[in-house]
This record gives sequence, C-alpha cells and structure tokens, in this order.
Amino acid sequence: MRSGGCALQQTLTAEAASVLKHSLVLARRRGHPQVTPLHVAITLLTLRLSSFKRACLKSHQPHHQTSQHPLQSRALELCFNVALNRLPTTPSPLIHSQPSLSNALIAALKRAQAHQRRGSIEQQQQQQQQQTVLTVKVELEQLIISILDDPSVSRVMREAGFSSTLVKNNLEDSCSPSNSVFKCY
Repeated sequence: MRSGGCALQQTLTAEAASVLKHSLVLARRRGHPQVTPLHVAITLLTLRLSSFKRACLKSHQPHHQTSQHPLQSRALELCFNVALNRLPTTPSPLIHSQPSLSNALIAALKRAQAHQRRGSIEQQQQQQQQQTVLTVKVELEQLIISILDDPSVSRVMREAGFSSTLVKNNLEDSCSPSNSVFKCY
C-alpha cells in the first residue's frame, strides 16, 4: 500500500472498507498496479443493493417514469469497464503483491474524511464535553460523493449520459435528513 493508505482505510466504516477491499481485488485481477476511483465506482455499481446504483438510475430516468431500466445500469458499467481497460497494466499478474492506492483515490478518501468530520460537528462537541477522543469513521455515502467528485469518474459518467451532480443530489435526497454531512454540500 502507498504510504498513508492503510491509515486512511482504518478511518472507514466496515461497509466502506469492504468496497475498498473489493476494488483492490478488482485492480489486482485486472493487473493494475494502482487502485483508482474508477475501480471503486465500478465496484459500487456491481453491488446488489447499491445506493450509488439507485442514485444513478434515478438521475437518468424521466420524472414520469416509475420503473428503472436495467440497460441504463449496464451501459454505465460498460463505460466504466472501457475506462478500466485503458489503465496501464503490469506485465505479470499481481498475485502476491497488492496494488497501491492511486493519488486520486487517496485524495478522494481524504475528501470523504473531511466531509465526515464536518458533518459530525455535533458529535465532536459531545466528545469534547465527555473528554474522550473517538475516531470519526467515514460512511459509504461520503465515500461515494468523494468518488463522484473525481474528474475521471465524472468524465466516464458524462460519456455514459449521467450527471455526477445529479447523482450526488439523489444520494443526498435518499439519505436521512438527520445525516448532517449532506447539509454541508
């Protein structure tokens, strides 16, 4: 792992860390020396009950339509696959070594961490009153929003006919109003 990558992974909730682990496996399987936001995005799309996938489909369908078309999701997956195929690969498969986290992914993880901290101001005030220091864990939603902010992910989404901004808005709308992280956006 790239320096600091392990420390960043420890700040994720179990759900977000699981997505990152699956992304790492995907990068290794494809022979990519680094895990990028593109790997995370396609991992999120392939999850069964993904809030990312639901937000994407909701952003792409007309307002009067009530059913979600599976081909929309498949088209987006194919665009991400094409983008992943363009990434450099190592000549021999990465069997024993782990791909490192790309600078773009580390930046996305740090953005997610910052958004999570901003969203937990009330939590931090309670911690200061109790004189205890607890690590704020990054939720999956913050990770998704940070991934959507990545230029490579936004470009692929645009190529597939999706809007990263609209997907983020749908994600924010689907989250509970008590989740103060989304009030910062």
